[in-house]
Amino acid sequence: MRFVVLGTSEFTINLARAVLESGLALPALVSMPEHARPDNSADIAAFAKNNNVAYHEVDNINSAESLSLLTTLMPDYILCSWPKILQKEVLSIPRKYCIGTHPTQLPFNRGRHPLHWIIVLGIRQTMLSFFHMDEGVDSGKLLVQVPVEINPSDPIGKVVSTVNGAAYHGTRLLCQRLIEDPSYNGIAQDQSLANHWRKRTPHDVTVDFRMPAASIVRTVLSFAPPYPCARLIFGGHLIKIVDASIARLNLTNDELQRMEPGKVISARGNKIRVKAADQLVDLVLESNPPLELLAAKYIHPPSKYLSGSDTRLQG
Repeated sequence: MRFVVLGTSEFTINLARAVLESGLALPALVSMPEHARPDNSADIAAFAKNNNVAYHEVDNINSAESLSLLTTLMPDYILCSWPKILQKEVLSIPRKYCIGTHPTQLPFNRGRHPLHWIIVLGIRQTMLSFFHMDEGVDSGKLLVQVPVEINPSDPIGKVVSTVNGAAYHGTRLLCQRLIEDPSYNGIAQDQSLANHWRKRTPHDVTVDFRMPAASIVRTVLSFAPPYPCARLIFGGHLIKIVDASIARLNLTNDELQRMEPGKVISARGNKIRVKAADQLVDLVLESNPPLELLAAKYIHPPSKYLSGSDTRLQG
């Protein structure tokens, strides 16, 4: 039983490690050149070298050159964590089928940026779903689903690490199932239950203090390092936020309600405390903010700074 594993991240390495430790053949790992890899990339080449596995890099997985390479490798299965869409020609290469993954309880929550949305929406329990890939979006037959618990205080980096562990565990389960039943082809999803998450944009990670404090915290955690960070717009500045938490002070509900959203309670160094819609929120900034923010009484909604003379934003 021959697996070829595609991907660029630590998740990919966990898939490959599980295949090897299941005693199955791994003729090659395929990744992208460094310039093309996403933010969360890992050293796939080093893992391949340390495990005597052939390693290849391709810019376009759907190119004629890539198709020729994958065909030459003669895989029974292609196990994929590729950050781009695989076209029909790639899907038809393995003797059996291509295996995809998605960190939600399919058929629910298909689509773009699932881990970011999971954190923002406050979802505590999800699944890592392994599925028989077809030409749809996360729509193929389900092969294995592994439970994943999300701690509400975990930033995206910790959630990624948790899902990476599920990738290893799920691949071991799937390999065992395929060893026991080589004809296993999965269970069809109920397509009528499916919903699709949209692509996130910079506007989804722009803090507005009219939001509830918990929503602000989740927004920041969903795009914390190693991702590029949520942002705060103030004056003509774009300010990156690396961490956030709800301030636990002994204030009454009446005291909190008398404070307008955006009221700056304190600002020192790279830390600021601001009134959100319902509570106070503490933000840790990537670096010390401009002096005018340290002296400000309020941070207004982003629309104020994006209108009139405030349209020229500085990173």
